[in-house]
Amino acid sequence: MIKTKVALFMVAFATLMLELTLIKIFDSLWAPHMAYMVITLALFCFALAGIYLSLKPLAAHKDPAFRLSVMAFAFGVFSIVILPVLNYLDFDFDILFSDPKKGVFLILIVYFVLALPFFFSGSVFAILFSKYASNIRTLYFWDLIGAGLGSIAIIPFLPYVGPGGLLFMVGGICIIASGLFAKHIVWRNVALVIGTACIVAPFVSSADYFVFKAHGDKRNIRTLRLLGKIELTHWDPVSKIDVAGFEARKDILYDGGSQTSVVVKFDGNFKKLRKGLPANYRQQFTHPAVIASHYLKRDSQQDVLVIGSAGGQEVKAALTYGAATIDAIELVGYVVELGKKKYASYNGQIYNHPNVNYLKGEGRSFLRSENKRYDIIQIFSNHTSSSIAAGNGAMATTYLQTVEAYIEYFRHLKKDGVLQINHHVYPRMVTTAAAAWRKLGYTSFRQHVLVYQNKTKGFQDNLPTFMVKMSPWTQKEVTEMNSIISKRELVEDPLSGENRYLPDEYFSGRLSPETIEKSPFNIFASTDNRPFFNFLRKSTEKIMPGSGVYMDYSTASLLNSQLSKLGIPREIFHLVITSYASLIFIVLFIVAPLYYSSAGRAHWNSKTTTLIYFSCLGAGFIIIELMFIQMFMKLIGYPLYTYSTVVFALLLAAGLGSLAAQKLGIDVKNKWYWPFIGIATIGIVFLFSYHWIFNTFLQEPIWIRIGISLAMIIPLGIFMGMPLPLGILAIQDQPKGAIPWAWGMNGLFTVIGGVLSVVLTLYIGFKLLFLIALVIYMAAFIAFARLREKGSNSAAVI
Repeated sequence: MIKTKVALFMVAFATLMLELTLIKIFDSLWAPHMAYMVITLALFCFALAGIYLSLKPLAAHKDPAFRLSVMAFAFGVFSIVILPVLNYLDFDFDILFSDPKKGVFLILIVYFVLALPFFFSGSVFAILFSKYASNIRTLYFWDLIGAGLGSIAIIPFLPYVGPGGLLFMVGGICIIASGLFAKHIVWRNVALVIGTACIVAPFVSSADYFVFKAHGDKRNIRTLRLLGKIELTHWDPVSKIDVAGFEARKDILYDGGSQTSVVVKFDGNFKKLRKGLPANYRQQFTHPAVIASHYLKRDSQQDVLVIGSAGGQEVKAALTYGAATIDAIELVGYVVELGKKKYASYNGQIYNHPNVNYLKGEGRSFLRSENKRYDIIQIFSNHTSSSIAAGNGAMATTYLQTVEAYIEYFRHLKKDGVLQINHHVYPRMVTTAAAAWRKLGYTSFRQHVLVYQNKTKGFQDNLPTFMVKMSPWTQKEVTEMNSIISKRELVEDPLSGENRYLPDEYFSGRLSPETIEKSPFNIFASTDNRPFFNFLRKSTEKIMPGSGVYMDYSTASLLNSQLSKLGIPREIFHLVITSYASLIFIVLFIVAPLYYSSAGRAHWNSKTTTLIYFSCLGAGFIIIELMFIQMFMKLIGYPLYTYSTVVFALLLAAGLGSLAAQKLGIDVKNKWYWPFIGIATIGIVFLFSYHWIFNTFLQEPIWIRIGISLAMIIPLGIFMGMPLPLGILAIQDQPKGAIPWAWGMNGLFTVIGGVLSVVLTLYIGFKLLFLIALVIYMAAFIAFARLREKGSNSAAVI
């Protein structure tokens, strides 16, 4: 059976690799929340395979080899087909709002193409688990180990072959697996040749990548490509990077235009540049506020930290005004490489300047690793207006905009230092920073805050300037800032009550429940427990600005721009669709087998309990997995590394747990409660210790932070890998089709649990959601106790 186990390993490996690859593709082609919707809907079909097999189970005497081989081959072929089909369709989500009929037709085609590989993949697992139920622990081990390794395989290969190449690799792996499943030696050899060719093809292709065409025109990237302005494309593990070349600048476009930065042509003459400032700031800077804090601290041997340095505007400003040291932190490693090498001469060698330390890293992790204090900490947002309007990032964790983050900033500033942040929705920045100020025991926050905003009628300012000075502002300093930040109004004056929009309570660090309720958007401080700064919406209605509710025009305009013609805000559109789809699939997954399968029509005592048990396991596992991805983002910092680390650790540990249960004698009759006690105990320990561990190790190098993450996840994951095989063993003697049905319900509630996880985290935070996940596992514990009792006495009657 070793060939079957290796083939199962390869299919599991390919499944996770495909899922991660599609996430990267759609993050670039569309937007992260739309990518989530499409992939979630496709994953329903992974579970649907179990339901199909419950309706049409294999005969007990029939060898499944041929069917497994066909399913694995189909999985491989349809994975490769995704690339040409998506390039041909030219689908943009905006069409759903402008032409709903055409949009729905196109998205159904996209959905069908994406769903097929997952259906065939799910079929392989459902067939194997039902046919060889007595060997479930070993099979589950090979499944989870393959999936775990598949979750990290994308990291080394993505920069070299791109996502299109990864799809060919997925296809090749599945075709080889098809040969291993087959009984015929001829097909085994043919499959090996075809599969190997598919895997090798991306590495020997004459083109840099098997390219996905841009579907939308985010930041005009599609137009720029048609005009031949895109001079390079690179898939960094963190973001896809495109560079558009113009006469006097290079535009760096992240993930298909979701975010941008600019490299402006510069000859390195800082004296000449400074002489023309601030009047001629447009020649080198995209916003007058870029130079503000540097001008304020000019020629004082200032120490500067720039978080998100990207194309280098802030670094150039710091050098222009005489900074002694500049730590420039950038998350995307390839952008660091561009600044130091390819565009070094174009950019005036600013990143190779002796005063500049330019490195790949995450802002808060870097701060924790440094005991240094700064005169300036600067964060300049690089989100585009179009990406904000599309709702990008509304559900994403924003650990640079939490109370705990501001505490880090304030602790790393000198006694007269300045924090400057340009980011949308300044009222929430004020309340979040004020909460941090209060926690540090500081007072009179209002005297330390300056805010500038473009108040031109009808202009949505997504980059207001928010400045916090550790010592109170003086009239001279405010006057200087007024002269530097031209064409922007001072809307929060630390010295005068005339230019103040927000009430004093917003600066107090403690908002009353009445104030929070009265605000038309989420104004409460963002925290590491609920790090969703960009999730602002309370209502699907259009919002009118007004001082009575302290809703500034730019925030109201931002929220209104996210409203669609369908009446569903764009930032929650994916949740609405997946929620409705969940309801449809729940009915389908329960009703169809109940009335049309032999397992459904048979009378066995534990039928309902079985479905509840496997549903709880699916929901509990995915809630913890998705919550860990969001929580460990703080510790690890890099999105793809975080996702891969968490998924790899959980699946690897669960696979080891499945195998360990057999060695420890955990079965339906003996020690069956150990996994549930282990999950509850380790879960509670994690809940009460993770905050301290994160804060302790946040300053360590990335490899140590990943190691600590593995050490925190694996113990819980080992116990989480035991309940599902236990369940399969408990129902292996039930009517034919029972195991695929249970597998399908597990997969269904894995997807539904994922949707619930996203929604609940926004409103109750990580800690409460983690407790809910533990309660779900305890419900599974109770269900299994009843399942083993009923199972031992049940007799099937057809």
